[in-house]
Amino acid sequence: MKKSGKLAAVILSAMMLVNGISLPVAFASSSNAYVEVDENYDPFADEETQPKEVDTSKLTFKERLALQKQQEEQKAKRKVTVANVLPGHIYIPKGTMLNVELVKDANSKTHKKNQQVDFKTTDNLIINGVVVIPKDTVGIGYVYEAQKAGGFGRKGVLRIAGKEIKTLNNIAVPLRKGLEGKGKTDGGAVVVAAAVSLVGGLFMKGSNINYPAGTDFQVEVRDNVDLGVTPDELAEAMNPAVPHGQEIVVNVK
Repeated sequence: MKKSGKLAAVILSAMMLVNGISLPVAFASSSNAYVEVDENYDPFADEETQPKEVDTSKLTFKERLALQKQQEEQKAKRKVTVANVLPGHIYIPKGTMLNVELVKDANSKTHKKNQQVDFKTTDNLIINGVVVIPKDTVGIGYVYEAQKAGGFGRKGVLRIAGKEIKTLNNIAVPLRKGLEGKGKTDGGAVVVAAAVSLVGGLFMKGSNINYPAGTDFQVEVRDNVDLGVTPDELAEAMNPAVPHGQEIVVNVK
């Protein structure tokens, strides 16, 4: 009994070593760029749900009058301006979906958490008849979660979130959502009851997930984005022939 217990401990240690030792080595030697992100923010989390509408058919006449008065008061207090946008300015609405595709392959075996992943738009984003983000504009994404496949049928996991893309007039557009998937388990779930099961589990590999270059997905605009122009100024501001960027003035005496 003691021998089988020791054997199980040795095998478990070997499994942990095989599945875990490659991470710091690959991270330290990787030449790929990594993205700084808020570790407490989940780009794949659902947005806050709106309160359900009250079924007025179940209310008394007095309760319906009180509800109507409450709704009218709330409507009167509601701001007419859009959050984060100056009055009169054109903006990209929060929740706008952008169709994009990966620029290069991404794999759960090789990619690491927070590693930068580039994508490009597959359609123009057009606002009021003006192209704001052209097709083939490259944006920045990052690996939100990565896990390579391992022993005991552990699946590979790779979730790529959108981070940012820029408009023609160099306005940064924050993004969320993205691409997510899991590999397959080789042989299903494993129940470990003895040392023999541990040995078998080590050789029962799950599969990694691979997204080839050109994989289509969508990213979502995270907040309302003020484009810094009025409707009359939009076309000129988005003219690709007009240079955009940081401008300085040097006075020469």
